[in-house]
Amino acid sequence: MSWYTSFFTDLANRFWRGAVQPEQTSAEIDFITRFSAGPRVLDVPCGSGRHSIELSRRGYTTVGIDISSEAIAHARASAPDLDWREGDLASLGSFGVTADLALCLGNSFGYLDHEGSQRFLGDLAAAAPVLVIDYGCTAESLLPNLPGELRMSFGGVDCVAVNTYDIATGRLLIDFTFTDGERVQESACVQHVYSVAELTRMLVSAGFSSVELFGDVDGRAFRLGDHRLLAVARR
Repeated sequence: MSWYTSFFTDLANRFWRGAVQPEQTSAEIDFITRFSAGPRVLDVPCGSGRHSIELSRRGYTTVGIDISSEAIAHARASAPDLDWREGDLASLGSFGVTADLALCLGNSFGYLDHEGSQRFLGDLAAAAPVLVIDYGCTAESLLPNLPGELRMSFGGVDCVAVNTYDIATGRLLIDFTFTDGERVQESACVQHVYSVAELTRMLVSAGFSSVELFGDVDGRAFRLGDHRLLAVARR
């Protein structure tokens, strides 16, 4: 079983829901919609639905897919009229969803091993002519700035994250401890790390013909050390 199938419980999800302010979601959607080829959007994994909900407010038709039953339940309670589906990104092709724009946001790319990630990109290419990936674990983003330990508090949940980089396999291993003062959740996360050039080659191999690389939602070009990569791929 992959680590992410059991990681995103209510403590972890509450933490990340509290970590993102509405203005950040709005800025991300402002950026994303510049590249939309039409009104239909596939959001996978959608988490608790913040991007799909904002897109719906702007007139887009969205399908949000996530493996976390807690996140999908939260999304349905927030926007019951939207199309929410519980399922694994590793099996995206089985959903048969087609759209004008596909999104893989929230640093969710890299959850799968290399073969799985390549298959996932192929499924995204089959689903939509344009893809936007928000990825904070490129080698160029991660390695110049990698802290050993982080302590954070959001949404009434305290979090300690201890990072280890496995050079031999190109994986970031993160041991998380979440607590809300009553309960404690200890979970491990594995992020597969790719260079920007590797990710670009994977996107082209998946069926996309061009890839643009941005360092943030302001639209500037990606640079070494930027904390995130926004890759926009077109079929």
